[in-house]
Amino acid sequence: MAVWQIQLLGGLRATHGNAVIAQFPSRPIAMLLARLALQPRRRHAREELIELLWPDVELDVGRNRLRQVLSTLRRLLEPPDVPPYSVLNADRQTIGLTADAVSCDVREFEQLLRQGAIAQALDCYRGDLLPGFLDEWIEDERARLSALYERALARDSGAVEKARTHEPPLRRRDAVPAKAAERGPQLRNLPFYVSVFFGRESDKRCVLDALAQHRLVTLTGLGGFGKTRLAAESARAATDFDAVTFVPLSECSDADLIADCIRSALRMEASQEDALAQLCAFLGEQDVLLVLDNFEQLVDDGTGVVLDLLERLPRLRCLVTSRRILNVPGEHVLVIDPLPVPQASMDAAEAAATPSLALFIDRARGARADFALTDDNRPALIQLCRALEGLPLAIEIAASRIRTYSPTEMCNALAQRFDLLTRQGQRGARYGRHASLQTTIEWSWQLLGGAQQQFFAALSVFRGGWIAAAVESVCETGDARGQLETLVSASLVHAEADESGVTRFSMLDTLREFAQERLDTDTRKLRARHRAYFLQVARQAATADSSIAEREFPNLKQALVTAVEDADFAYALDLGVALRPYWEAHGTLPDELRLLKQAVASCPNDEPSLHAGLNLLAQLTLMAGDTEQARGYAQRALVEAGDQPARRAAALVTLARVTWERDQRDDAVAGSLDEALALAATAGVAELEADALRVKATVALKHGSEDADYRAANALFERAEALYRQTDEPRWVHRVLLSRSGCLTGLKRYDEARQMLARCEQYFAGLNSVADLIAVANMTGYLESGQERWQEAVAAGRRCVQLAWDRHAHLSLAVALLNLPDALLMLGEVAVAARLMPFAAHFWERGIGPLSASDVATVEQVRKLAAKRLGAKRTATLWAEGAKLSLAQAVHLALTGG
Repeated sequence: MAVWQIQLLGGLRATHGNAVIAQFPSRPIAMLLARLALQPRRRHAREELIELLWPDVELDVGRNRLRQVLSTLRRLLEPPDVPPYSVLNADRQTIGLTADAVSCDVREFEQLLRQGAIAQALDCYRGDLLPGFLDEWIEDERARLSALYERALARDSGAVEKARTHEPPLRRRDAVPAKAAERGPQLRNLPFYVSVFFGRESDKRCVLDALAQHRLVTLTGLGGFGKTRLAAESARAATDFDAVTFVPLSECSDADLIADCIRSALRMEASQEDALAQLCAFLGEQDVLLVLDNFEQLVDDGTGVVLDLLERLPRLRCLVTSRRILNVPGEHVLVIDPLPVPQASMDAAEAAATPSLALFIDRARGARADFALTDDNRPALIQLCRALEGLPLAIEIAASRIRTYSPTEMCNALAQRFDLLTRQGQRGARYGRHASLQTTIEWSWQLLGGAQQQFFAALSVFRGGWIAAAVESVCETGDARGQLETLVSASLVHAEADESGVTRFSMLDTLREFAQERLDTDTRKLRARHRAYFLQVARQAATADSSIAEREFPNLKQALVTAVEDADFAYALDLGVALRPYWEAHGTLPDELRLLKQAVASCPNDEPSLHAGLNLLAQLTLMAGDTEQARGYAQRALVEAGDQPARRAAALVTLARVTWERDQRDDAVAGSLDEALALAATAGVAELEADALRVKATVALKHGSEDADYRAANALFERAEALYRQTDEPRWVHRVLLSRSGCLTGLKRYDEARQMLARCEQYFAGLNSVADLIAVANMTGYLESGQERWQEAVAAGRRCVQLAWDRHAHLSLAVALLNLPDALLMLGEVAVAARLMPFAAHFWERGIGPLSASDVATVEQVRKLAAKRLGAKRTATLWAEGAKLSLAQAVHLALTGG
């Protein structure tokens, strides 16, 4: 199979797997590739190529230029994944391509004609040879191929009809009916693009479908989304029209001049006659498609012109691109979204196939011919495309700066994204209002009135998304929905109904940063209103609907950020406590934990919410795997509790749990838990009593070795479960059921344990409760190991490692890493187990505390069994290697075995 597919018909393009080259560093490089591809089995003399590419230069100068061009072309065609010298063959006298390494559409077209496969040949002919290249040898070859195409059409009309049933190519001579051809080429007037059209094929089909059903179709979206290119490519593929004309309106600000612009695009001679009347007479009864590009500044006064044309010309259809919808009867609106972005978990092939990254790579190669996606730059490129939010304009500008910025440097520079995303030098001047991302957004901003501008700026206080009620409260406006509708129509805000049917609004981070810079109101007051609103949201989520917190978490987190920035530390603690159920279910990321720690450290000792904040922070720090710091917070919480029974009971339970996880000693926590039980009963707080029983049962379960221990633990869990049911705490009921499945596993009641686990997994998956799903995976591994189902045990352990690693849940990660080697060993992955176990033991001792006696025994068992299978020397080497691993390396080893 050919390494490269070279397309010359309809434009020059080279494809290798997911890699596409459509922009070449220079014209001579493109012409050299085209010449070689047209005759792939021929060896071309260097002097012949010099005369072809630079007919008027001295031979020595030409030789030097050819060497440079050849070197660059080799870097393009032989990237790291292609063996050197496997595509280009060159010696001192000649240059050629390895015939089997390339295919060319021109050769395929001619071969199909020779075979009599007319329909396939017509599909292969996607346009004239190398449009835009005016060199004599290219024009001669273009004319020859065009004549072959015309003769093919004449030979077999049936094949033509069959070919028409497929989506038409970019150019087909039979697409223009005879009556249109008689009027001249101006009736197929569309812009030509050298670059490849990326990621919008499905959008193009939607546009064509819409044009088949509606006479007025508007493509709307923010500037730089690719509306113009999509409209042009859709119009190029729309072959059922006698006339298709592109009308650029970006420089037109007077509605009275729209008809003149259309007349100019049709290349009609100006006259004293009314322009609209002249247009109607000229277009008559033809099927006409007008592409009215960049209409947004004409919406207020120009829609009447469009409607007048549609009324006078019943066979006219208009495809409009505009940042604002026309909002007239009969308009069909298609909202153009950003390009899909790659996911962090994608490998190189998957990422390269994502439209946003494919676009970046193609445009970057136009600036630097040897640019390629590699394993080293893949993470940075994925991060960059995600940070650029799939905006085609932003991606193209960023790619154009690849000569002076690496992808990693671009990611770092996005802190000042508007400085990075500006075209440089003369190239920038040529692009006008698309010269920079900021200029593009500024154009949309200027189309708003003063009050709308300030309303838009105020929305920058939100993060992620919001509902109209939030805007009414935070922005203090009674007409939030009406103003939001205006911004949606202007493509500055996006609206979409959520799963409950409530409309949520959002804006791109790029727009938010632009808007934030234009706030002229008191930002602190705006932020305070935002915090007040979302504290109530957090409290509602904690008591009524937990899904609210997940949906609104970007705003809740932003409220926490601004509280610390504005020194509102009491608020930060109140919000943190309200978010406790969310964090128990999802864990905390490092920056969230840092904000809570800062709030606790800065809060005065007499602050009423300090005790609850300390207790919360102790629990979250424990989940993050820092038992020493967690114990410090728990001890402070106990001091702050004073002699209030409920507060003291809560602090004792937290301190007992932290102490036990760190020291793994029953006697260190028994007294605290007994006191907590008594205090909870005195205070009459059933939930606290259940918490104490649950921790007491957990201690009994983890140190259980006999049936009596498991039965005792199960009895304690059953008491806790009954209390949680009494207080209507379904999450905690299922957490206790999850723990009880461990008791049943210890008692070898495997079927009951599996049923209970399945029930818990279904419940927690429905809530997307990641922390609980981590616990489910861990308990599943315990069950599968008990039944000696080692493959399933390893799969569950790896799932636990992955989830815990993703959520920075280092306590759960430490447990998973410590449990996994035993199952790996039993499955036969002895070398992996021998490397992973020493790291897991050291990781536990560094972050959590001393290993328990049973864990020490497990570590030694893995070492001995590995030595028995691999030999003592090999095991010692692997053990030493494992002890030196970083956490990231250990996680990779655990997940992949390599």
